[in-house]
Amino acid sequence: MVNYCKATILDLFALEQMEKDCFPTEAFNRRLIKNLLINTKSFIIKAIAPKGKIIGTIIGTTKKEKSTSVGRIFSLCVLDEYRKKGIASQLVQLLEEEFRSRGIRQVRLEVSAFNSTAQSFYKRRGYQMTQHALANFYNDGSDACVMIKDIPFLL
Repeated sequence: MVNYCKATILDLFALEQMEKDCFPTEAFNRRLIKNLLINTKSFIIKAIAPKGKIIGTIIGTTKKEKSTSVGRIFSLCVLDEYRKKGIASQLVQLLEEEFRSRGIRQVRLEVSAFNSTAQSFYKRRGYQMTQHALANFYNDGSDACVMIKDIPFLL
């Protein structure tokens, strides 16, 4: 059984390794991860295997745009051997619930223009592709597509 909870500063080195494992050329460095862990406008949720190993993470951030707060999925990572088991879906759902609890009504993310698997994953969860593309977004010079999802109020 996989457990999910908020990551803490004690997870710093494991989170750094997760980033390196999932994104060899785009991994966040230790300093950025530490800043994300301590910043009140960001949060990291981790998925933990029964023996305590972190097997997945999602990083969310919030910012004000005009008079509205917007959420951003900054990073989603699940180790290869744990993919296709619903872990990423659960991480996204938990992050969306966190955004909702903070009054966030729209979530954005960037995904590689070449990563059709990730694009399909987010589309199945209600995210829509925008017309906005980010040229040379990644270290290899590839472009990113922007996807958004409106999060409704719960009654």
